Amino acid sequence: MKKFVLCCTAVLAGASLLLAACSSNSGSQQGGAAAPAQSQGTQTAASGNAGASAEDVLYHVYSSIPYTTLDPSIEYSNGIMVLQNVYETLTHYNSEISELEPMLATEWSSNEDGTVWTFQLRDDVTFHDGTPMTSAQVKASLDRTISLGQGAAYNWDSVESIEATGDYEITITCSAAAPIDLISSAGYAGYIMSDAAIAQDAEWFNAGNDGGTGPYCITQATKDTVVLQAYEDYYGGWSDDQYKNVLIKEVSESSARRQMLETGEAQFSDSFSNMDLEALSKADGLYTYQADTWTNCIVFLNSQKYPCDNAEFRKALQYAFPYRETIDVVLAGNAVQSYGMVPNGMWAHDNSLFQYSTDLDEARAHLEASGVDTNGLTLSVTYSTSYPEYSSSLQLWQANLRELGIDLELRAMEWDAQWAESQATDPNDRQDILIMRWWPDYASPSSWFDSLVHSEESITFNLAYINNADLDQILEEATANVATDRSKAEELYIEAQKILIDEAYMINVFDDSHTYVINNGISGVMENPAYPTVVSYYNIKKTN
Repeated sequence: MKKFVLCCTAVLAGASLLLAACSSNSGSQQGGAAAPAQSQGTQTAASGNAGASAEDVLYHVYSSIPYTTLDPSIEYSNGIMVLQNVYETLTHYNSEISELEPMLATEWSSNEDGTVWTFQLRDDVTFHDGTPMTSAQVKASLDRTISLGQGAAYNWDSVESIEATGDYEITITCSAAAPIDLISSAGYAGYIMSDAAIAQDAEWFNAGNDGGTGPYCITQATKDTVVLQAYEDYYGGWSDDQYKNVLIKEVSESSARRQMLETGEAQFSDSFSNMDLEALSKADGLYTYQADTWTNCIVFLNSQKYPCDNAEFRKALQYAFPYRETIDVVLAGNAVQSYGMVPNGMWAHDNSLFQYSTDLDEARAHLEASGVDTNGLTLSVTYSTSYPEYSSSLQLWQANLRELGIDLELRAMEWDAQWAESQATDPNDRQDILIMRWWPDYASPSSWFDSLVHSEESITFNLAYINNADLDQILEEATANVATDRSKAEELYIEAQKILIDEAYMINVFDDSHTYVINNGISGVMENPAYPTVVSYYNIKKTN
């Protein structure tokens, strides 16, 4: 418990350093050399909101570091949870209605072939340094991200030029049809920055500076802590029941975060152990919220290596997999069984698709139809050590397969080693089976199909090694229609999923979900699967 006490002490100290509400005359948001974050925060706090009470602070205790970098052009990890509250994009994806909505852009259109996109911009937006947002900053922000070429900058690979075609109009020209409206909504590599911020490097951002248009400013940043404060001139306005001070703090131990919620020190968190989550779900003054995600778990079967090159054998493996035990026992209900490849909330998801279930009689029937001799047969499955639940699930599958006369060798590996083996030139030198998670860069199912299904000359992520000309044709037509005829693309992606299910190239096991534990004193904690791990603090309200 000593470490927990130290964490709590640091948190209380951090809360006392909350800065004065950032406004258009905030000197810390201007350009220039980066000052050390701690001294900058302490100096501002001395003249600012040092008297903020605990009731005025929204405390989000997180299980991991809250960012790897705060440079909005580069960050491609946990920092999305911070950046989404500080910066904004041209468009925003609403997963509840599976549609794009305006954000910094009010409307947009493209030419017939999806190669030229025009966005009309809001004219009432200012950056945190008080300067107005116009098309000039939009162009410069996207140019900066593309030129740096890091993180998810590859989303913009099809872009040939970005032009400010009016004070509040931007035109993006592409070399081929591209869904720029969807790409512009991405949680990575689509943020718009002030002129002062555009001129800076990652060191400046990581010192606790920002150049966003969002509801919050970054006022302090260390590796395990981020402090946010309201941008008072935010165009969305503020009400008395919103939080203007936010503290995000890493506390890795589940038991420590549990105690902080039970005592009321923190208002919400997730990623608890099964035991802690069960206890918290019964605790007074707390409630739980299960958020869908677009992260799904897929088992890839080596379709170029005996015996997984046999479709009937692959179906036998499908029917032997322990779906319900994995979801209900191993994951304690923090997942739902997948319907095909595309998760709920994403267009091209179809819950009428066939789902395999655990049925050893069906497995035996398909095994017999396959003609595969199981005498002495051993299959190997590789899995990442980063996900301990894989081992538990695979052991259950191992037991089921043993009843079919099949031995399953479980091989825990670091991801780099696992991926290297999967890319061996000779299919027989690759694993028989590989399990991993996948999630998209933005709100398009093309991420799954282009990366995991379409045939590849040089293997990257088509780890079932599918080489199906009919599927390729469907996927190429679907991808071409994402920018120009999304309903047609959706039909094609659903058709592709039916083929994948029938051929049993991969086992679509589950779509992850996150269970948050939340103090009864707040409402509005929600996670949009288009923006994983992100909670919009602006939408959280005090209820007492």
